[in-house]
Amino acid sequence: MSRKSDWNLSKGAWTLLDLATASCSAALVPLYLSPISETLRSVPTERLVMYAVFYGFAFWVAGEVLGVHEKRSSRSWRFRVAVCTLAAVGACLGLLLMVWAIEYRFVGRFALAKIVGCSVAGVMIMRLAVEGMASRSRPKVLALLAEETSKELAMALKEGGEQLQFERFKEDMPDSAESFVGYCEEQGIHEVVTQHDTEHKGLLNVVALLAGGTRVSDIVDFWERTFARIPPQYVDEAWLARLDLRLRHPLFHRAKRLLDVLVAIIGLVVSIPILAIASILILVGSRGSVFFSQRRTGYLGSDYVLYKLRTMRTDAEEDGAQWAAKKDARVTGVGRFLRKWRIDEIPQFWNVLRGEMSIVGPRPERPELEEKLAVEIPLWSSRHLVKPGLTGWAQIRFRYAADSNASREKLAHDLYYIKNASLLLDLQIILSTLRSLARGSR
Repeated sequence: MSRKSDWNLSKGAWTLLDLATASCSAALVPLYLSPISETLRSVPTERLVMYAVFYGFAFWVAGEVLGVHEKRSSRSWRFRVAVCTLAAVGACLGLLLMVWAIEYRFVGRFALAKIVGCSVAGVMIMRLAVEGMASRSRPKVLALLAEETSKELAMALKEGGEQLQFERFKEDMPDSAESFVGYCEEQGIHEVVTQHDTEHKGLLNVVALLAGGTRVSDIVDFWERTFARIPPQYVDEAWLARLDLRLRHPLFHRAKRLLDVLVAIIGLVVSIPILAIASILILVGSRGSVFFSQRRTGYLGSDYVLYKLRTMRTDAEEDGAQWAAKKDARVTGVGRFLRKWRIDEIPQFWNVLRGEMSIVGPRPERPELEEKLAVEIPLWSSRHLVKPGLTGWAQIRFRYAADSNASREKLAHDLYYIKNASLLLDLQIILSTLRSLARGSR
């Protein structure tokens, strides 16, 4: 039985595909769909390529903010076309300004309209083609895992809407390595997911499976690749020790620090009017100070003082440290508004400037809660290998954590960030955070 191709593209693949489609549109429209007098038609080829690449990058930035490049979307196609059009229009405005700054000439409005139209049409056609192939050609995945682990993985695949055929190992399946290889070839198994302590380890002849076209993946790698998170229950300190912590590299560290300082300065300057209005509303709405400070656990486990705008009553923690609930009764009316739009987080730019925090990283917890979480959740303390962040991978991919179970899921996202940290991922998180702010999500 022939194996089906895996058309389930990753987020990175979708992004590159969209960027390439937009860049090609910006290059081909002037060459083949515009008159000779058009500005982009008359510039040298190398500058046209530069403008096209710039347009593609601008389309990526706008699309990241608007959610164009997500792997899959539950939104209607009409909505997705509208959002893609907004991203293309934003990219065209950037292209217009760049061409004018270099050429001292404006790009024609008809040329811009054609670029927008071709970009949107190209991106949507690629979406239809790839998603159509993914729905018709669903690769088979066989799990050689413990029963509970298989059930957990099956549930995650169902909730994530993955275009895969998932099959758990059954007792009537082959009981020898040779027959198992033949079974995978006969059934067209695309991938076998296993783990180091599986009871079915004797069935795995990895060389023979690979030679027969069946991929063999560890559950940690499969989970990371499919869901962009790494559940802490499947890893240990040996796994953590093997990580290439690029965050600790001097060059990356300095580049990340430069990005932190630039974003923090811009954020503070832009938000001064917002802070002034918020301060007045806090003073009018309830008694107490405008700012709120609290000890948090930071880099390498050291404590620091985090600053926020006060959103709760002054007697909110008379009985000691508590989890912040989604609809917390201790939050004031003004505070609820500030928390919804994350205005209360603005003072943390000061923590970033002081070097206690980064713009992107795991969200810091209170020392009182840290002690409990470190006992209940494996590798919880690994979050301290990087600076805590104003936003992070868990913040844009997961709901607000208000208990130990949610914190375990949050750690799964933090482990993914620690392993895959890069400036590009940081930029993606920052842009996605802007999208969350525009929706007013917490």
